[in-house]
Amino acid sequence: MEDEPTTFGLSHEKLARLWEVGDDPPTHQEGLTKEQRRAELLCDRLAEPLQFDPTAGRLLPTTLRYVLGQFSPFVNCAVGALLLDPGTDPSVIWRIKEQYRAKAESCPSELERQVATVIYYAAIASALLFHEETLFRENRITLFSYRELEEHFSHLVNNDWLTHDLVSLFTRAHIGCQERRKASGQ
Repeated sequence: MEDEPTTFGLSHEKLARLWEVGDDPPTHQEGLTKEQRRAELLCDRLAEPLQFDPTAGRLLPTTLRYVLGQFSPFVNCAVGALLLDPGTDPSVIWRIKEQYRAKAESCPSELERQVATVIYYAAIASALLFHEETLFRENRITLFSYRELEEHFSHLVNNDWLTHDLVSLFTRAHIGCQERRKASGQ
């Protein structure tokens, strides 16, 4: 049996138009400004759930499985919600900070790097506002001084692609750094 033609006699132009029908439509991002793409990517990253490696529990000794179990209430919670919740465990804030620091250092995309950096600083701001005793006095989450953090937060507040919640978080952290710096005489 010979191979039968499968194009039903259509010209190359007609075949090309037919293939275009099934093609994905152009993404809505093509018409967006760089700021709008950043804002959209930030919202996407903040909505992502905090994930932990499910195989880690099987590899840990029984005594350390308890530690992993402490994270279970936060699994599949949105990163943004965790950062804004004063009740989030400090170890989860630390984990978010480390995860997004690593992303900011390794992202080949400038857009991804900027968004990861904002979330990194949001974790530090969250630690300052909600867990200062644990993450700023006992086991310091950052080596930045209050003056350096004040400058970073001041710069971040001026980004118009941030969510209202992050602007509020950075504003309060900025004020907190000013107060702590003045109280310590720096």
